[in-house]
Amino acid sequence: MRSLPKTLCVIAIAVGTAWQGPPLLGAGGEHAPMLAGAQCSPQYQRLLQLQIQMLKRIQKLARSEGERLCVAVEAADQPDRLIDPKALSKLLTQDERELLDALGIDVSKVNIGKLMRLLGIDLDLRELKHQCRQAQGGLERFASDELGRLASEVLRCEERV
Repeated sequence: MRSLPKTLCVIAIAVGTAWQGPPLLGAGGEHAPMLAGAQCSPQYQRLLQLQIQMLKRIQKLARSEGERLCVAVEAADQPDRLIDPKALSKLLTQDERELLDALGIDVSKVNIGKLMRLLGIDLDLRELKHQCRQAQGGLERFASDELGRLASEVLRCEERV
């Protein structure tokens, strides 16, 4: 299984850094105004369509990948079962892997549960399960709200033409 949290983080970072349009939300969380002076030009309408496509992709990812992630969290009976030691190696840099190898540590054979206990890491699975579904729902609501706002703006532009 791919590293879903890493995949979702990469998607969020990519969307955030690649975003060239107006902010979707203002500083206080309110909807940002549409581009000042936007006269529904073809470029502006294209921008609206790109935003709609992006949000539909985010919504689809929240449904599919978010569901897979939450199901995996909900299926875990122990926090250490959420982490696959064999997958950890892929998350390390080459230098980190070489250092651990020099110390004779095979990451794929690490006892995650014991390591978590020794490090004092205590995950509350009930809270983690709740947070997963809450975050999935929040992302879904955000995408739906923004899609509705953008649809209204598209209609406003169509009425002006």
